[in-house]
Amino acid sequence: MKLSEVLAQIDEKTYADSGIGRWMKEKWVDISRKNKDGSHPPCGASAGKKSRKGGQRAYPNCRKAAVAAKMSKKDKKNAVARKRKHYGSKGRPKKKAIMQK
Repeated sequence: MKLSEVLAQIDEKTYADSGIGRWMKEKWVDISRKNKDGSHPPCGASAGKKSRKGGQRAYPNCRKAAVAAKMSKKDKKNAVARKRKHYGSKGRPKKKAIMQK
């Protein structure tokens, strides 16, 4: 076995066991939107049909799927409202720093 192969295996194992490796494997969903079946779509700001008027991207409010399942409808609504409150009319963050819960 070559040294480069051994190092590649070590790097993959270290990455998979690290916090970022676990984080990348988790399923994240956007609690500010819903699919037709009532589930939440995967996290991400779409630039296609779902984008805001004028070509501005919407800001998703992402949570782990397990956390989103535990949240009540009211909790989700409050979380989305808190985030949207801090963005200007053109979809850009206001200049003032924000502190979210």
